[in-house]
Amino acid sequence: MFRKLVIASMLSTLPLFAAESTGIVTKVTDGEVFHIMIDKKEEKVRVLYIQTPLKNSGTKLEKDAKRAGILAKDEQELGKLASEYASKFFKKGDKVVVDSDKKDQSGRMLATVSKDGVDYSSQIIKDGYACIYKKVAYPGELEKDLKSAKEAKKGLWAINFDAMNKWCR
Repeated sequence: MFRKLVIASMLSTLPLFAAESTGIVTKVTDGEVFHIMIDKKEEKVRVLYIQTPLKNSGTKLEKDAKRAGILAKDEQELGKLASEYASKFFKKGDKVVVDSDKKDQSGRMLATVSKDGVDYSSQIIKDGYACIYKKVAYPGELEKDLKSAKEAKKGLWAINFDAMNKWCR
C-alpha cells in the first residue's frame, strides 16, 4: 500500500506530457484560433490562456455579450480588431512552434503558439487585444501583462475601455 502511495505521489508531481511541434500557419480564423499544418496534417489550434471578443454574429455572440453586460455590436467590433491583430502577427506560411498535450471537445488542439521565440498568448495580452481565459490555470505573469495593457490603454482598451473592462472579468 505504501509503495502505491509513493508512486501515485511521484506521478502527480510530474508535468503533463506536452508535444512540441513545428508547423506552418495556413489560416487565421480569429484572435485565438488558427489552422496550422503539423506533420502534413492541418490542425485547428485554439490558443491557450487567452480569450478574444467574438467577431461573428449569432447566438454565441449574443450570449457572450449579454454575459459581459455589453452590446453585441461592441463585442463584434472588438472581435474584428482582435482578428486583424492575429492576422498581422501570423501570416499564412509563417513557421511556428506549437506546444500541446490535449484537444478540446470540438477536436481543436489546445496549445501555446510562438513565432520567432515570441509567445503569442503573452504578446496579444501585452498589446491589449485579448483577456486572460480564467477557466483554466494560466501563467501568473499574464496578470501583469493584462494590468499593464489596461493601464496604458493599449489596443482594444484604447478603443472601448468600458466594454473591455466588463468583458475581461
